[in-house]
Amino acid sequence: DGFIHQLAESGHQVHIFANRWTPSHHSNIHHHFVATLHFNAFIRTLSFARSVAKKIREQHFDIIQSHEKTWTQDVYRAGDGCHIKWLSQRSRNLSPFQNLFLSLNPFHQLILKLEKNIFESSQCKKIVAISQMVKNDILENYKCPSENIAVVYNGVDLKRFHPDNKNTYRKLIREKLEIPESATLILFVGSGFERKGLQFLLESTAYLKNEDWRLLLMGKGKFEKFIRYAPTDKHPQIIAKEPDPEIEKYYAAADIFILPSIYEPFGNANLEALATGLPVITTRYCGAADIINNKQNGLVVQDPFNPEEIAENIRSLFDPSTRETMGKNARELAEQFPLERNSREMLEIYKSLISK
Repeated sequence: DGFIHQLAESGHQVHIFANRWTPSHHSNIHHHFVATLHFNAFIRTLSFARSVAKKIREQHFDIIQSHEKTWTQDVYRAGDGCHIKWLSQRSRNLSPFQNLFLSLNPFHQLILKLEKNIFESSQCKKIVAISQMVKNDILENYKCPSENIAVVYNGVDLKRFHPDNKNTYRKLIREKLEIPESATLILFVGSGFERKGLQFLLESTAYLKNEDWRLLLMGKGKFEKFIRYAPTDKHPQIIAKEPDPEIEKYYAAADIFILPSIYEPFGNANLEALATGLPVITTRYCGAADIINNKQNGLVVQDPFNPEEIAENIRSLFDPSTRETMGKNARELAEQFPLERNSREMLEIYKSLISK
């Protein structure tokens, strides 16, 4: 939304084709409703791709950018990463029968077909990978020229997510959640719990012994399905909460941030945590690992399916002095990724395409 409004404020006309969108009152932002059938994921994806292609053909635009896998676009932002890579990662935790079912699922077959068309056809002029990891995944799995892929990292609101928030919100949020100041608060933020590695994070709590800690899970999903992966005696130390629009307050209350994803194209929550001055624990299958210097401003788990390794990384941050040093470095890293950098790099891509 922020980037769209920046484009509009700069005098550009922005047309949004979507099934649902929060209305904007800016005169340069125009919303076009795309009718979509919601019978299931396959029908929803196919009907949107067909409907939006028809609507776009009826008008002329200088640049057509898609954040969804569709048939027609000049620029594709691979915000979901590389689907074939996600399926490969996911298969590691599934039975042979489940993997067979997954391979025959028409939704995944459709997504892979759309993905192949985007990455291998000449219709898409530029692919925007939101991390170097995503670019590498595309090159590894598809016949796509490297020069067709630009890496543009997401930006973060450095004022909203700031270490100074700790002075304002830390005590307030901890009192609200009944977390003592002495406890080390580990924060997890994300939805899509399977992909985010929540199972293995909860299993890792079995190896966090004799420590005064709390684990705060914030996201949208079926917590009760996953909480069983934690030992019963650890349940009192785990807090599950729905997403909060003022998420910056919860970062401010935390001591450690963790997102042990099985596959994550980037993970904006990592950048928000870094900006708040929190040491981040992520995995090598998360695009944010591209920018993290292990043991300097964060920690990178090599095997997200290994609860003991996850626990080992958490335990290493129970030392307050380690957290303080790493947290300062984390903020310095985040300052390299302001929202303005993302906007500037995207505009450069548009200009290069229009000038051709």
